[in-house]
Amino acid sequence: MARTDPTAATGGDSAPAQRPQWRLRYQVGDLVHYTEWHEDFATVENLAVQYRHGDYGHDVVIERRTAVEG
Repeated sequence: MARTDPTAATGGDSAPAQRPQWRLRYQVGDLVHYTEWHEDFATVENLAVQYRHGDYGHDVVIERRTAVEG
């Protein structure tokens, strides 16, 4: 199971929220890398599983972004 960034929008938001987007953050050595933002969580989660089982990355985290207009 993938870990997600706990920065979800609360139920009391008055402005309409756009669809959430997801990206992967991982480290190679001492460098932090990020993937592009995607609206399909399953794609990012699949990539996270591949990175966790691979030899080249560590500290793999799925981050969530939601934009509130208003």
